Amino acid sequence: MDDDRQSREAVFNRLFDAHYGAVRAYAWRRSRDLADDIAAETFAVAWRDLERVPDDPLPWLLGVARNVRLNLLRGERRRVEREARSGATIPPTEPQPAFTTAVEDRLLLRAGLERLSERDREVLLLSVWEDLRPADIARVLGCTRATVAVRLHRARGRLTAVLSELEAPPATRHLETRSVPDEC
Repeated sequence: MDDDRQSREAVFNRLFDAHYGAVRAYAWRRSRDLADDIAAETFAVAWRDLERVPDDPLPWLLGVARNVRLNLLRGERRRVEREARSGATIPPTEPQPAFTTAVEDRLLLRAGLERLSERDREVLLLSVWEDLRPADIARVLGCTRATVAVRLHRARGRLTAVLSELEAPPATRHLETRSVPDEC
């Protein structure tokens, strides 16, 4: 029994050493103030379900991290709603920090990403920031590879349209907004 526990710990330690940085980076890019909590809970789940961890664990771990983050956000939203119903004062939430303050293009990209839905942002960021293949993104999101391909295609198109609008002179922005097709 001691050998089983030591073997289990060794497997977990290798998993943790190999992927903690990537999981924390994923969490940090989405919720900087919750990154450590998300990473810790992700590896707590990995410890509990160590037998279910696949041979290629990173997409699985990112899927767990995504679910942990969404659960934390749902819990916070419920707390805020409860406090609002009870009439309690809710402190204002801090805005998300900028991706960078030095490069104008990155600020434009940030503004464009903020205008996208959470769903579009997530698929784009998994593709670009996490450098995942569509099959791995599908595992993270819990959907098919075909669905990921469609979501990526549509999200890229929406981001392109938003960036074009943001780059347009202010006097013409309202005209271009009307010409952007509303995709599902």
